[in-house]
Amino acid sequence: MTGVSRLLALSALPWLALCSACGPVTYVSRVTFGSTGEIAEVKASKSDQMSPYEYTAAVEYHRRAKELAGYARFHDANNFAKKARELAAAAKTVAQKRNKNRALPIFDPNDPSLFITRDGLVKRKSSLEFDTEKPPMLDAEKPPLTGPAPNAQKGGTK
Repeated sequence: MTGVSRLLALSALPWLALCSACGPVTYVSRVTFGSTGEIAEVKASKSDQMSPYEYTAAVEYHRRAKELAGYARFHDANNFAKKARELAAAAKTVAQKRNKNRALPIFDPNDPSLFITRDGLVKRKSSLEFDTEKPPMLDAEKPPLTGPAPNAQKGGTK
C-alpha cells in the first residue's frame, strides 16, 4: 500500500504545481503574447491616429495589467489584459471604418493645419493659410544692433 500512496503523491505533485500557477501562465499568454502584440499592431498600422480614444484606453489597460502583475494580482491583471485586447480590436475596427470613409485623423489641438468647422467637422487648412512664419530680417519689433543710440551722452549729466 505504501508504493501506491507514493505513486499517487508523486503523480499529484505536478498537478498541484500547475494549478498553483494558473494565474501567471494565463497572464503570460494574455499580456506578453496577446495584448502587447495587438497594441503594437495597432500602432504600426497608424490606427492610433484614427482611433486615439480606443488606442489610449488599450495602452492604459495594458499598463495597469503589467502593474498589477508586479504585485502578484494575476486575476486582476488578466482582466485588464482582456479589456486591453478588446479595446485594441475596437481601435482597429474604428480605424478601418474611418479609413473606408476617407475621414481625417481625430482633431489634434497642437496641429495648426486642422480646424473644426461650424458643423463640427475636422478639416485641414491649406499650407498657405496656416504658415505665418516671417522671413528673417523683417522683424520690426527689435531695434537694429548697430551701435549706441544717437542721442546718448558721454560723460556726466549737465
